Amino acid sequence: MKITRLLTLSGLAAVAAFAQTNGSITVIGSIPDSISMTNSSNNALTATTSLGALVAANSSTLATLGSGVDVRIRSNKQFKLSAVAVFTNSGAGLDDGGTPITPADIGFGITAKDVTGANVVTSRGLDAITGKFDYTTNTFGSLTVTNGKTPFVAGTNGTLSDLNTSAQLMTGNRVSKLGNIQSDDNFMKLSFNVATLPQYFSPTTAFSAVITLTPVTF
Repeated sequence: MKITRLLTLSGLAAVAAFAQTNGSITVIGSIPDSISMTNSSNNALTATTSLGALVAANSSTLATLGSGVDVRIRSNKQFKLSAVAVFTNSGAGLDDGGTPITPADIGFGITAKDVTGANVVTSRGLDAITGKFDYTTNTFGSLTVTNGKTPFVAGTNGTLSDLNTSAQLMTGNRVSKLGNIQSDDNFMKLSFNVATLPQYFSPTTAFSAVITLTPVTF
């Protein structure tokens, strides 16, 4: 009888040892400051566009890139956007007493801003385009051309010359409420363009400018 009781108690103890009914799993992570810049297809931003052959004419119309280049910016924090440009006149011959085209002859800036997406943060009080790069109101077409000369005024109108070293184009409030780079309603769309007045610059078979845009959160 004593042996039977010992076996019964041992069996009860074993059942109690496996009667756990709860436990825990801890999941940790972090969300860093994030900002992205893509083209209108949500791919890495890279675009090559042309001003074409700049032929002097009896006109005050500036040559531009037509529709310009659209950029989508998404962020979970306020941001700054800067740019730097490398200008090259690789096909120039002798000036023969004339003047070659220079970065100061080519205007550059933001021509439109769109923040109408349903998942764009509605508070936009921190958005500010640097004055000389702001062509959203004072457009390229509104600049006064006098006597067929370049209309850009140093310090007033942004040109590629202002991008010899990195220059701030704008600051902005947080852009995206949620979503990711696939989302079609959570980005700020900025349109960029360049413009120049065709003149009797020294002939050249090729000039180019590579403009690098850099967004950062702060």
